[in-house]
Amino acid sequence: MTVLLVVLLAAVGCGALWLLCLVVRGSNKRRLLADTHGAACDAPDCIGLSVLCSGVTQAAQVENLLSAEYSRYEVIVVLDALRYPAEFAELAARYRMIRVEYVPTWEFPVHGVRALGRSRRRGFRRLVLVDRAQDAPEGDFDAAASVATYDYLLPLREGQYLMPDAVERLVAEAGERPAGELAAVRSWIGEPVAMYGREAVVAAGGFVAHPLRTIPRGRRRTLWEPLAYAPGPACRVPWPVKVLAALLLAWTLAAAVASDSWATAAAAVTACLVWCAAEYARLSVAEVAGPCFKGLVARRRARKLNA
Repeated sequence: MTVLLVVLLAAVGCGALWLLCLVVRGSNKRRLLADTHGAACDAPDCIGLSVLCSGVTQAAQVENLLSAEYSRYEVIVVLDALRYPAEFAELAARYRMIRVEYVPTWEFPVHGVRALGRSRRRGFRRLVLVDRAQDAPEGDFDAAASVATYDYLLPLREGQYLMPDAVERLVAEAGERPAGELAAVRSWIGEPVAMYGREAVVAAGGFVAHPLRTIPRGRRRTLWEPLAYAPGPACRVPWPVKVLAALLLAWTLAAAVASDSWATAAAAVTACLVWCAAEYARLSVAEVAGPCFKGLVARRRARKLNA
């Protein structure tokens, strides 16, 4: 029993150190990228990124997504004008959206699209507004991908804000491999997000088919650093999950005590503590990222005005 407990604790310690090394490596890579200016590229062969938004009704979130300084970048917002008439009208008026022709594509299973709008304001030409009957978020992502310009797609839901330099970080990661070799880049730190290659999503049958399940592990890349956050208090684990986890832990402990297996009880308690620590460490990023992002944006704007 003692040997098993020591081995378990040693494995937990090694896993924690390995995760810490990954986080530090990601942080150093982000700092190196922030000190260089090679990511902002206007060449035709540079990597482009299209952000696909489902259920986004707040102008503050749209402003956050449009604040990225990367050149080959666009934001496509899918919103139901009949279900959210006030929010849709506010976005259309704020960015002076005009209706343009919508040509459906055969690559994605799209339905329910009523209209397509683009901004007349020069500073927001990369904003696209799609009026579509709301059903599942995956359907909105497919509708946005059907009008997307670039080869990499980043789906975001309501309340997910991008961290500073997140776009440049994703583009730099995709650029480290030959074109088309990397099909997905994801991060579990903070708000979980994933960027997909367009060809991989089309091959899977759209976002409704959950393309991450069909992408081989060799074509994925995991970043152990925050790329998105939720402003305000972090969204904690739902209470049904907490109750189920507590009942499962209590049942495991009772069974271990009844069978006089203290090693199993110690393993169950250790696993529960490690899971709780990892989950709260991941979610706590959201509480810190919001003020940091506002400060960085303010400093950037000040440098632009003084330049």
